[in-house]
Amino acid sequence: IYCYGIGACEGYPLPNSHLEQLELLKQFGFRVSSETKKAIGIEGCLEYYQNMLAKRNELPFEIDGVVYKIDSIPLQQQLGFVSRAPRFACAHKFPASEEMTRLLSVDFQVGRTGALTPVARLEPVSVGGVTVSNATLHNLDEIERKDIRIGDTVIIRRAGDVIPEVVSVVLEKRPEHTETIHLPSRCPVCGSEVVREEGEAIARCIGGLFCKAQLKRMMWHFASRKAMYIEGLGSVLIDQLVDEGIVHHLADLYQLDLTTLANLPRMGEKSAKNLLQALEDSKKTTFNRFLYALGIREIGEASARVLAEHFSDIQSLQAATVEELMTLNDIGPVGADYIVHFF
Repeated sequence: IYCYGIGACEGYPLPNSHLEQLELLKQFGFRVSSETKKAIGIEGCLEYYQNMLAKRNELPFEIDGVVYKIDSIPLQQQLGFVSRAPRFACAHKFPASEEMTRLLSVDFQVGRTGALTPVARLEPVSVGGVTVSNATLHNLDEIERKDIRIGDTVIIRRAGDVIPEVVSVVLEKRPEHTETIHLPSRCPVCGSEVVREEGEAIARCIGGLFCKAQLKRMMWHFASRKAMYIEGLGSVLIDQLVDEGIVHHLADLYQLDLTTLANLPRMGEKSAKNLLQALEDSKKTTFNRFLYALGIREIGEASARVLAEHFSDIQSLQAATVEELMTLNDIGPVGADYIVHFF
């Protein structure tokens, strides 16, 4: 862990310089990056950026850019924050790492809302120090726009140094025989019809929660920290519950019993009791977190808060019309239609 600032300190006078505070942290025994430097003006910042870019792969940790901060603490306090971002600091990102490899095949993954995402299976290649064998192709429109085919040599980029993506095709290396990528007519998981609405780039499986892939992703969202926050309900356990036919709907989670859970592989009685307690605790959540947990399309955390402030309970929300919903901030015609359709 590397420290980059002091949040609060009582009973000890702190220097008014950010750099001097970092030096103080070193004296206290905290680890501070030795690459932190003082730069004067724009030219000094750009020189520091180029130096860090040159030594990026030699550092003992991964970075995707540098951060410029005003050194004066009083000036930092005067500038303050906008939302959750400081006015006294800004990031300067590095170009994403890119490498060349071959596209072997394409699979389609099914998400929480039924969206089918094409995933490229690649000859493994090291990109920014990480071995990449899979990459997102986003959607069929992107595949057609870039003219990506199975068998092509492609350029892979780690976007934001996190999510690998296929950037382009190296056309001069295209072999004589390549395979066009087609959207499946049936869901690769449940066999339901795949539809692509007019004007939408995304195709979706219409199986809903009958589709195991959608049910698993929906359960993961429902149990996540910003939703119902059910500790212990992770992806491995979700796979077990769905694949074993124990859970068919979100409501089934609250019907789980100790015997059923304890008999699952790698579970045990103690873990089962902890999960049952976490499920019980989740019933005390707030209305806005519950609405967010339902996973209604176009309804994120902010929209869920708006709905919870306007409607006192789930019954009044169920009775709402599209016209009434559209009078609320952050709820547009598409979101309003999804809410009415959901209930």
